Parts: sequence; C-alpha cells; structure tokens
Amino acid sequence: MLIAYLLSHGLSLLGNTVASIALPWLVLQRTGDAAAVGLVAAASAVPMLLSAIIGGVFIDRFGRRRLSVCADLASAVCVAALPVVDGLTGLTLAWFVVLGVAGAFIDVPGMTAREALAPDVAEATGMDMSRIAGLRESVGGGVVILAPAAAGGLILLVDPGTVLWVTAACSALAGLVTLTLPKQLGRRPTPSTEAASGPWADVRRGFGVLRDDRTLGTITLVSAASIAVLAPLQNLVLPVYLVGENSPGGFGLVVSCLALGGIAGAGVYAAIGAKLPRRTVFVGSQLVSMVGVAGLALLPPVPLLVPCAVLAGIGAGPLPALFLVLVTERIPEDVRGRVLGLQNAVSMTAVPLSTLFAGLVVEWAGLRETGVALAVAWCGVSLLLLAVPALRHLDSPTAAAPASSPCPAQPSGVPHPVSPVDPEQASHHTD
Repeated sequence: MLIAYLLSHGLSLLGNTVASIALPWLVLQRTGDAAAVGLVAAASAVPMLLSAIIGGVFIDRFGRRRLSVCADLASAVCVAALPVVDGLTGLTLAWFVVLGVAGAFIDVPGMTAREALAPDVAEATGMDMSRIAGLRESVGGGVVILAPAAAGGLILLVDPGTVLWVTAACSALAGLVTLTLPKQLGRRPTPSTEAASGPWADVRRGFGVLRDDRTLGTITLVSAASIAVLAPLQNLVLPVYLVGENSPGGFGLVVSCLALGGIAGAGVYAAIGAKLPRRTVFVGSQLVSMVGVAGLALLPPVPLLVPCAVLAGIGAGPLPALFLVLVTERIPEDVRGRVLGLQNAVSMTAVPLSTLFAGLVVEWAGLRETGVALAVAWCGVSLLLLAVPALRHLDSPTAAAPASSPCPAQPSGVPHPVSPVDPEQASHHTD
C-alpha cells in the first residue's frame, strides 16, 4: 500500500513537472509569440486559486482516494487533448487558454487529495506518519531532479506535442495506481451537523479552523511568508544572476543541489524523525536552512553557491514532512481537505505576487540589493519562527477533533512548522 501511494505521488508529480517544461515550448512553437506563454500561465492562475479552495470541499464530501483518482484521470484527458486538437485543427492561443484553465482547475485538488491521503496510509499500514511524510518528500525531491532532464531529453528527440502524450500517460497511471488502494482508504468522513450546508458554508468552516486555531493560522501565514522569500530567489534572482555571470548552466546545478540536499534531509527525517524531539528537528532544520538560503540570496561567486544550495536543501528537507505530521494532529478529519486546500491557496498566491514584487525591486534597486533584502527577510522569518511562543511546544500531544464534531479544534500549542517551496506546489502547470 505504501509503495502504491508513493508511486502514484511520484507519477503524478513527474507528469506535472515534465508538462510544465514541454507546454511553454509547444505554445511558443505553435503561436510564435513569447508573450503567449505568459498569457497562458496568467490565465491559469485564478482557476488554480479557486480550485484550491473549492477542491478541498469536494475532497471532504466525496473522499480523498476517489477525488485523487478522478483528478489524475481528468488531468490526463486535458493534457492528451492538446496534441489531439493540434493534429485535428491546429492549436491556437484560445485552445491553449481553454485547456490550460481546465487542467489547472483539476490538477490542484488532485494534489491536495494526495496530500490528505497520507495520514490514511499511515493509519492503514501502522507506520509512523513521520516516516511516510519523509519518504513522500524524498520522492518529490527525486522527481525535481529527474523530470527536467527527462523533459529536456524528450524535447530534443521528439516534438513537444509528443512529449505531452508521455505526461498524460504519467497522470493516467497515477490515477490507476491510486485506484489499487483499498476502497475504504480516504473514504468520506462521517458527516457532521453541517452536512446539509452548501459548499460556501463548508469553505467558511475551513476558514474557521484556521481562524480559531491560533497556532495553525499563524503558521499558515508564516509559511506563506517563507515561500514569498524563496520563490523570487529561485525563480528570478538566481537565474538572472547566473546568466549575468555567463553561467546559465550553473542554475541547473544549484537547483539540483537544492533538490539533493532536500532528499537527504527528508530521508534522514523519514529514518529517525520519529525518535527525535520535534522541537529539535524544527530548530535545527530552520537554522541550517537559514544559513543556506541567506548564503544563496547574498549571491556569492558561483563555486560558493553549491554548498549554500546543499545546506539550504538539507535544512528545508524535513520541514514539509514535519508540517504534514503536525497537520494530521491538528485538523479534524472531516475538514482536512478544505483546510489543506486553503493553506495551498495561500501558498500559491504568495508565489506570483512575491515574484512580481521582487521583479519591481530589481528594476528599482538592483539585483544584488534585492538579494540582500531577501537574505534579511529570510533571516527575519526564521528568527521569528524560533522566537514565537506558539512554536515552543511542538512535542505536546494534540488530538484533532473527531470527524463528527461540528466545532473546529481549539489551540493547544502544537503548531505547524514553516514549509519551504514544495516540489509539488512548484510544479503546477497549465495542463
């Protein structure tokens, strides 16, 4: 069961990541307009945000396993539609936008449903949640390394449209593998007194959990703040810096080192995380990632970027896994999907807004000055996390409210740690 869950997660993420590379090539080839690439991405942004919110409601109403399967299969259809339409009538910008919006609306709930399934797998297998979460992050890190190389090699050998058939197959296989999991896994929780309410009432209850659980709400915002620093650093500042240093290939090396460090950190957490105090894991990871990320943001000579990237990855690697473990403990089961969806929506909003703002700062103040500002901001976020009182009791036992309870869990001192830019979140595409 664990192997099937990890395999479906890896296949889905692989398809998403390869498509995120192949699709812009296809748009550019068919339209000849570089601005069309940005337009397709921008058109998908709002549907992704809405689907993250509404999708959580469907996850809780129809079941985590069922929605994960449906989302992967529907995503495969959307991706496969691109080369089909291309062969029949030829792809236009309108087709790219329509299919991109449809794919974006489907893909995000699938990602959230797979994330929400992890605690069910842990319960069914009797395995510690720390190990499953760490293995999940290690698989994601491996895909981040392998997928770009695979996508680049396929594009060199065949047309980008043909590459999309491969990504559609990955999504379809992910859905079929998830279908092999037991039917009772991730089944819709026992309805609470709100069962007869509408979807917006369901969304409001998810917001209520974040609002009423002070620790959970605070960490959601701080996590978004962390992503707001990491996203422009990875997506804008480092690529521009390395191109200016006549080392565009260095960016791939830095990203690979980040991923390798993340795999190592998540792997160590999977192996021994359950045996260590959570506060120790959190503080150690945060301090190591603070040094590594600040080192990257200060834009040192290229040879120094590599050890900084490894440090940043090692420090950040355990944090998403620890985050998922604590989420499992704090969120009532019958609202798990919508709360995770809301958290993903916040994180997804932080990425484009922070990248846009950083671009304006680069134009106004300069690239190196922007890097220094990001380094200072990251250190500030890290020190805030270490100092905030709510994060001092990570090892206190906390049980989520039962599925039948109409009230959200109240604060009890067990917070969520900040999560770095997650590979799966970073790989959203307009499929």
